[in-house]
Amino acid sequence: MGLFDIFRRKPKTAWDALQENPLFQQQKALFDAMSAMCESGCDTDELPNGHGEFGHTVTNPIPTKTVFGSTAYLSRLRAPDGAKVLYERRGSVSSEVDPNLIDVYDIDHLDGTRLATLYLSPYHRRNSTKPPRGLRLIEPPPTA
Repeated sequence: MGLFDIFRRKPKTAWDALQENPLFQQQKALFDAMSAMCESGCDTDELPNGHGEFGHTVTNPIPTKTVFGSTAYLSRLRAPDGAKVLYERRGSVSSEVDPNLIDVYDIDHLDGTRLATLYLSPYHRRNSTKPPRGLRLIEPPPTA
């Protein structure tokens, strides 16, 4: 390496540096594994074999793509008055309509009023665009 070769090296981008980070590599591997599990999921707003009230019963959970998709879906939910909602995951349960576990979330208004308990299935090809009864779903932000 010559004295002036340092000036010829291409500078590392933020993306390159991020990809070298072991934590990022672990998170990416987890996301890729979860995405692969979604390949056999539905590509509809409701599960074809779901029954009961959409989102409010374990037998008709809201389809989302990965746990990250569930978070994106829940962040778009609004109370009937348009206020953002708070959500907290209570755990997972099994259901006759999905071979995978269904996640259970409590949904509260900012004033502390419990609005709903919702059931989400994060093993599908896309996030549902349908809101559960009693809640609104705002448009997702535009993608680049």
